[in-house]
Amino acid sequence: MNQTTKKEKMITRQTFYISLLISLTLGFLIGTAYTSFKLADSRQPDKRHMPPAMGNMPKGTPTPGKGAGGDQKQDLATMADPHIKELQAFLKENPDNPQGWVELGNAFFDLDRFGDAINAYEKSLSIQPDNPHVLTDLGVMYRRNNESEKALEAFNRAIAVQPDFETPWFNKGIVYMHDLNDIPKAIEAWEQLVKMNPTARTSGGKLVSELVETMKSQVPN
Repeated sequence: MNQTTKKEKMITRQTFYISLLISLTLGFLIGTAYTSFKLADSRQPDKRHMPPAMGNMPKGTPTPGKGAGGDQKQDLATMADPHIKELQAFLKENPDNPQGWVELGNAFFDLDRFGDAINAYEKSLSIQPDNPHVLTDLGVMYRRNNESEKALEAFNRAIAVQPDFETPWFNKGIVYMHDLNDIPKAIEAWEQLVKMNPTARTSGGKLVSELVETMKSQVPN
């Protein structure tokens, strides 16, 4: 990675965490669809409940990184605009369709429009409250909107619905480590993840279990 957020820079002053930040941050920042655990895309729409006009944007369109050029960002916004308008028109006629709100949230997610994504996901959850995938994406958006506590709340809600869902456990550790500088809590979250999946790896390919042991050796007793 070429750049880190201001909060991440604060952590990198502790030399031990430099390599850890590099290996972990990418998987979180680009959302749950690209986590290191190769889980199914948590934002994949259920086509059975969507109008034919939706889904015009290619799935997997990458979100530009923090250092991406303005032209790339503008191109993505231009591509998304008709899709967003279709979704908004559909939802005006079908305001109680939870998947429509998810799709709108996903479109805003890909544009880094955090507040709009949060609003759309919350609308979906007000209709269908126990969707762990939507709750996890909501947590990602809260985290990127600098609302760490709300991010944790969303991840915890996802875990309450589906305790073996690995992504919110992973993301909880990221928030505790990067944003709240609570290393013991980060270790706790990742230890729970390792219990469920001993072979879980970061986006850099390192076993989470190895990271946990290294972190534990660096934390004062």
